[in-house]
Amino acid sequence: MAVSTLSGSLLALQSYWGAFFLALLLLMLLHRKPSLFVWTASFITFISAFLVSDVQMKDQMTTLTPQANVHLLTIDSIPSIDGSSLRGFGKLNDEGIVFRYRIPSEDLVKTAEALKPGLTCRVYGKLVEPAPNSNPNLFNYKRYLYERNIHWVLQVDSFEECKQTNDEWKYLLLQWRFTGLKYIEENFPAETVGVTQALVFGETDRISEEMMESYRELGIVHLLAISGLHVGLVFGMLFYLLVRLGITRESSLWISVIFLFLYMIITGGAPPVIRASSMLIILILTRKSHLGMSVLDSLSIVFMSLLFWNPFSIFDIGFQLSFTVSFSLVLSSATILKSSASYLIQLLEVTIIAQLSSLPIILFHFYEFSLIGFLSNLLFVPLFSLLVLPLALSTFFMKLLVPGDFLWLTHLYGVILSGVEALTSFLSGFPFNTVILGKPHILVIVLYTFLIFALFKKMERGVYRVQSLILCSFIILHASWNQFSPFGEVTFIDVGQGDSALINLPYNQGTYLIDTGGAVEFPKEEWEKRTKSFSVGEDVILPFLKSKGITSLDKLILTHGDLDHIGGAEDLLKNIKIKEILITPNSGEKTEMKEIISLAVKRGISVKEVRSPYSWKTNHYSFHILSPQDEEYVGNNDSLVVFSEIGGLKWLFTGDLEEKGEKEIVDSYDIKANVLKVGHHGSHTSTSAVFLDEIQPSIAVISAGRDNRFGHPRPEVISRLKEQDVMIHTTAEHGALTYRFLGKQGTFSAQHP
Repeated sequence: MAVSTLSGSLLALQSYWGAFFLALLLLMLLHRKPSLFVWTASFITFISAFLVSDVQMKDQMTTLTPQANVHLLTIDSIPSIDGSSLRGFGKLNDEGIVFRYRIPSEDLVKTAEALKPGLTCRVYGKLVEPAPNSNPNLFNYKRYLYERNIHWVLQVDSFEECKQTNDEWKYLLLQWRFTGLKYIEENFPAETVGVTQALVFGETDRISEEMMESYRELGIVHLLAISGLHVGLVFGMLFYLLVRLGITRESSLWISVIFLFLYMIITGGAPPVIRASSMLIILILTRKSHLGMSVLDSLSIVFMSLLFWNPFSIFDIGFQLSFTVSFSLVLSSATILKSSASYLIQLLEVTIIAQLSSLPIILFHFYEFSLIGFLSNLLFVPLFSLLVLPLALSTFFMKLLVPGDFLWLTHLYGVILSGVEALTSFLSGFPFNTVILGKPHILVIVLYTFLIFALFKKMERGVYRVQSLILCSFIILHASWNQFSPFGEVTFIDVGQGDSALINLPYNQGTYLIDTGGAVEFPKEEWEKRTKSFSVGEDVILPFLKSKGITSLDKLILTHGDLDHIGGAEDLLKNIKIKEILITPNSGEKTEMKEIISLAVKRGISVKEVRSPYSWKTNHYSFHILSPQDEEYVGNNDSLVVFSEIGGLKWLFTGDLEEKGEKEIVDSYDIKANVLKVGHHGSHTSTSAVFLDEIQPSIAVISAGRDNRFGHPRPEVISRLKEQDVMIHTTAEHGALTYRFLGKQGTFSAQHP
């Protein structure tokens, strides 16, 4: 029934995965040869799920319009404040929206902190459409919101006249959550607040990005999410406490069940919490009524109920991981628990099953998996289960319910948590913690799924060496394809108001990145600074490189010293291997470039100043530096200009070259280029008519930010390009541009055609 629900829902929402699971359903039925009743029930469930999903998909429409400037906003989530940025979820005319607000002064921070679920405010602002991903394979925020039936982002200018809504009871549990988070923030040591909020309420916003990254690299970030372990422990603690207080076991059980319903909302309604709590409730109720339902049945019922309630839940990563891992562990539990092996061996088997069952999902969404996760979970799962989690819950409830400061308990908890975080940071610093494989094709994911399933079947029989070897060989083959693919690519990455272009040659002959994008940081007061600020290098370029399976760069070419061209370099130096950095002569005198050079020297990376006529060659490809032609650095006109022939086309990458630099190239060289990376983001000081007459490009690529304050690209530049019948691609309008080629033939594709 669960597979019938899954295939019906997906067939309505996403046809190719729906077809896959429908085929799987038919194979299951043909293999099991069930009764006519099971065939009929499966068919009815499949049709029902399809129709429900189809109806809900058609209902995913907005009734709001962006014309109004005054709105009545009802806040229906706990707003998140980071520095001067406030964001949250709300409702306008009963339709869900995301709202954002920049706190204008420190005096208004307290006012912003008082905003809580259930308040209705008159706000001034405008509705804007959420932006889709402008680079291949990166997070699609617009799709993410659509799956939650949200179609607009409200940019708030001011909040006025906030008062409690008439339906206050709807937000009571969210307000309890809000109060609980505030209580931890005000009564726990600052270094323990983030993890305590995560373990008690499932809120990870206060955990530093560095620590979250350490948990991800070790493959243990799931320990910070409330799951079956947390739910079981909280339920057990509450039941024990009620019994010790003299309440009968029967009454204690019913009180605990009611608490589980409330706990799902208080902890944010994350899929793992709903799954674990609902399964426990079903098992308790069915055993009380002597129905004797199995764990697998309860898992299936919860799965079906959630999909019928909201079919779009299937696209939630937490939903996918929670049910996939739980399903695999439930099916494997008989073999593991009946084993006479030691606790350590059983824990190792549980870890292997959990890691392998989640592997296809992890690769599909994140393009990498934690290699050390198989070992780190052996250490951290018992550590969290037996020490950290019980101590976090005990400290919270003792401070909340029992009079007294309990400084000794808080201190003990803080010391242990500091030790755990120090160990996490230490282990995450080891090389080769993660394996980056790039975004796999759907067929590759299917093959992973079947190979892992075959391995699990053999594990049940105790003979799995051959299947393990096949799976490892397939992973190596997958990694080798990324390294030795016959296809090459040139991608102009959308980094906003900046430049970045990736050249990835076939057969691993060379991987070059020209510029890294970046943003100019304006001075901010301490209260305005965000703990999780946006970084082009870390949030755009690194994920994009990982999606391509790229773990190292042969050359990082920094055309000149402006931040919008080198601002993301430091993040790259810290996270991937770079063999050589090329810079224009004397640009190292700029403060920003000095910092990059200093970091490169510490990491043993060669930094070379180059100018015309410097060149390099790799097999069938040669690259030439056409500018600058002297040692003096004056800024834009001393940008490194790179010329090459790739995939049957001639390419000219010009950095921020302006008219004077263009004239020097025209006077010194007789070159033509099919593809021109337009200089200086389409500024009026670049792309002169004389230069275009000489180069005669067919395609011009302009890298500029949306609604940038410089007005790039300028209308006169666009006019000059159109007069030459040049096809124009702007990253602001069309997103990234990719040229994928095989030999001397290739195809262009824009992220937003």
